[in-house]
Amino acid sequence: MLMGVNTPIRIGGATVMPGDVVLGREDGVIFIPPHMAETVVKTSELVQLRDQFGKSGLAAGKYTSGQIDARWTDGIEKDFSFWLEDHIDQLSVPREAIEELLKERTW
Repeated sequence: MLMGVNTPIRIGGATVMPGDVVLGREDGVIFIPPHMAETVVKTSELVQLRDQFGKSGLAAGKYTSGQIDARWTDGIEKDFSFWLEDHIDQLSVPREAIEELLKERTW
């Protein structure tokens, strides 16, 4: 029975508001307020790039998992910048988007 349209609802322990972006995967579902959707997408793209760099550094034996999982030193950040430049055309994120992300990042 339909109780309403464009009204907040509860799904489990989450309140879902009209306009929320729903992201579902096999391991769960999250609801993103529309005013935060762009920030979430941009941040996740940068995290994905950092993860790719981290995996390559671990595979090459250049870094330990402790170094990759901790707050990066200036040296690792510098290596990440070089890595981005070397792999810029192979990444799933366009160059312009990466450059914008790097300007906006706070970590």
